[in-house]
Amino acid sequence: MVSFAPIAATGVSAILLTYVVRYISYELSMRGKLPIAPKREASWWLGHDYLVAKNEVGVEYGRWTRMLGPVFRIRSALWQDDKVIISDHAAVKHIFDQAYTYIKSPAFQPIVVKVIGRGIVWAEGSEHKFQRTLVSPAFSISAVKKDGSPYGGVFNMCDYIPAATLDIIGTVGFGRDFGPESPEGKAILDAWHTDVTLFSSFAGFLAPIVIGVAPWITKLPIKALTEDSTAKKVIHQVGRKMLREAPNLDGTDMFSILVRESWQGKLRPDAERRLDDATLLDNILCFFMVGFETTSGTIQLILHDLAQHTEVQNKLRQEILAADSSDIGVIESLPYLDAITREGLRLHPSARDTHRIAIHDDVIPLKSPVTLSSGETVTSLPVKAGEGFIIPFLVLNTDPSVWGPDANAFIPERWLEGGSNPPADKLPHGPWGNVSNFADGPRHCIGWRLAVQEIKLITAAIVKNFELKDTGATVKKFISPTVQPFTDGKAAHLPLGIVPIYH
Repeated sequence: MVSFAPIAATGVSAILLTYVVRYISYELSMRGKLPIAPKREASWWLGHDYLVAKNEVGVEYGRWTRMLGPVFRIRSALWQDDKVIISDHAAVKHIFDQAYTYIKSPAFQPIVVKVIGRGIVWAEGSEHKFQRTLVSPAFSISAVKKDGSPYGGVFNMCDYIPAATLDIIGTVGFGRDFGPESPEGKAILDAWHTDVTLFSSFAGFLAPIVIGVAPWITKLPIKALTEDSTAKKVIHQVGRKMLREAPNLDGTDMFSILVRESWQGKLRPDAERRLDDATLLDNILCFFMVGFETTSGTIQLILHDLAQHTEVQNKLRQEILAADSSDIGVIESLPYLDAITREGLRLHPSARDTHRIAIHDDVIPLKSPVTLSSGETVTSLPVKAGEGFIIPFLVLNTDPSVWGPDANAFIPERWLEGGSNPPADKLPHGPWGNVSNFADGPRHCIGWRLAVQEIKLITAAIVKNFELKDTGATVKKFISPTVQPFTDGKAAHLPLGIVPIYH
């Protein structure tokens, strides 16, 4: 009879030896010598991750940055490798510029596929370049500009602003009505409210971590893991129906533009590949969710800022009324509305952070020197393939060393001529507004123009017709799954006083 005890003992010894060697190698590496968030604040099994999640967006990242500097480590949940947090401007610019070296974390790919499919957000490398080339016409300046709304009381903005952005993105994306009274619109809004509540729970926090540790779990026959999101089902259903029709050669909505580009691709003899129907639908879904969910959260929080700063609200209303125009170009060019939009985006990025993984060795330059635990000071960070980083958007947008001592205050005037902002080269980089929200480099947010336009148009329409009043409620920001307002622990809840203005 064969005894398996020696074999088992040998196997366990090998695993332990491998772990010890790995641990020693890590501790001796530069990464292992980076400053680390206080270990006493870390859970033994959830690391610092739970502290980040249970507190408001950006609070812990900001506190640790002020304590440790713009490059540091935190303990990860479920005993994974430490996470490195980077808000050093030079390092962030390098990572974003080298977008095909630093890919998005593969741990999130299964979740992305279930929610918004295999579109441009999911794609990497040559696939991303291909998709971006073909979808870019739908986000040109001309395409975005072609698509352009009796009682007072206290209202939950989360019941109204998402419906407004859903209606707009339905028009821009599909050229059809996705209002809250339509079956499709109602299904998406109901699913959105459910998702916000789910993601704010402990299970919602833990599930992505577990999937990251064991991605094979998404292959199990569990309905919650195998079933696509409601929005994905609805958009694909509508899109497939429209694909069976002849392409609209004159349509200015994104769907028509993408179908036209793909359809023309069939006719070009030099076209090696066109955008297939599945990828086209996934990209429409991606733009749809980004334009609907993420933008609505930022708009709601800007309205809350305006309710708390009546002098800013009144000044904006005067500018809008003086313009006396409903023309999109005129509204977009209003300087104070532009300053409020920039300040709102600065303080309320729709994502807490972004994760990047290096696919080959590299060296990241640092603007600010980092002191290691050994006492050595370094001005660059060597990176090995497989190592990852977290870039916290709100920390970049509110760093007191950049924005000044009032970095966390809502002051639109900082963006006007003669304002308090330092020169643009000292601020975060990106495609618009010197805020980090839209990232930078080859993978910057392709829909930033639409997001900015939505914010300006909805904010202007509301402020022109209604006076916003603060209710005194304590509103906080949490990730669920994008940044959303919470009041007294209640998800997707932002009460504001609304008083009609009769012109």
